[in-house]
Amino acid sequence: MKIRMRRRKSSSGNRIKLSNAVRISLILLSIIIIAIGSGNMIKSLTNKTQSVTESSVLYKYDNKFSSDAKINLKDNIYVHEDEMIDGQSYLSDIISNIAMDIDYKYSASVPSQITYSYKIEAIMKASYTNTKGTYDVLNKIDTIEEGSATTDVASELSIKDKITINYAKYHQTMKEFKQTMGINTDSKLYVRFTIDTSTNINSKDVKNQYVADYKITIGDKIAIVEDVKNDSKSNIVKADEIRTEQIDIDYKGVAISLVAILIGIAGIVFVVKKTEELKSVSNEYKRELNRILKSYEDKIVEIQDINNFDIENATKVKDIIQLRKLAEEALVPIYCYMSETEAYFIVTKYENSYIFILK
Repeated sequence: MKIRMRRRKSSSGNRIKLSNAVRISLILLSIIIIAIGSGNMIKSLTNKTQSVTESSVLYKYDNKFSSDAKINLKDNIYVHEDEMIDGQSYLSDIISNIAMDIDYKYSASVPSQITYSYKIEAIMKASYTNTKGTYDVLNKIDTIEEGSATTDVASELSIKDKITINYAKYHQTMKEFKQTMGINTDSKLYVRFTIDTSTNINSKDVKNQYVADYKITIGDKIAIVEDVKNDSKSNIVKADEIRTEQIDIDYKGVAISLVAILIGIAGIVFVVKKTEELKSVSNEYKRELNRILKSYEDKIVEIQDINNFDIENATKVKDIIQLRKLAEEALVPIYCYMSETEAYFIVTKYENSYIFILK
């Protein structure tokens, strides 16, 4: 019997066998590495740095206010003006009026055109308190004087005024209000000076409001004064901060990202080119193989190399029984080559080869 020697070509070469789950996991891991590397690459190439120029003082201004109030009395037989004790409390019923000198000055660090409006108001306020809380019950406003103008380019604005407040009138009105309402209130007369200014410095609007109050009790036996003799409030306007941005490429980040991307690509190529799916061997194949080996152990000769047989041109038979009959007729053994997933049973009869493949 002549056996033709033909080496069987391997379809998988030297590929590493891995389960499908492992191969998919490796590909997903490689894709994640590529995605992270790509994201970090973009971030490194578009890295922005900010610089902030500290704002400088653009404009500085001061509100300065002073007032001088003189309490004038009615004609009475009890107290004369030259006998009054200089202080903050007086007998309400003998006060006639309050003569006030008001002096306001706005001064700035930079000359500009200043638009302003001011007003002087007499405001009667009363609040009522009980066990549940305090409630505002009166807020009556009288405008005594007001004005507005725009200055030439200057760094100062000055307002001087003299006014007379008819204290006796407001005091009597409050007494009548309390009597009519039948309540006891905490009542005051506010002489309020309010000024609003606006200017423009380097295209930046600068607005300012200043308020000063002179307060005195009305509607009670004693008039208590809360005076603002001198007051000063300052403010500073700063220029806008200058923020600049520039692209600062992170070359170290680019290099690391590039390495990560190449590793990810290499991982995918490795899985596709160097591995193949490890097919699981079914329990049915193992049971049938063991049955055949046990049943035909006296006929079967196990071989380690199947390349000595021309299995490509061998005639295939349907089962091991048919192959056994051919072996008995030719008085030859059944050659067997086994792998993890399939077994080859071969009989050579004269110049012909017969094969049964179990999978």
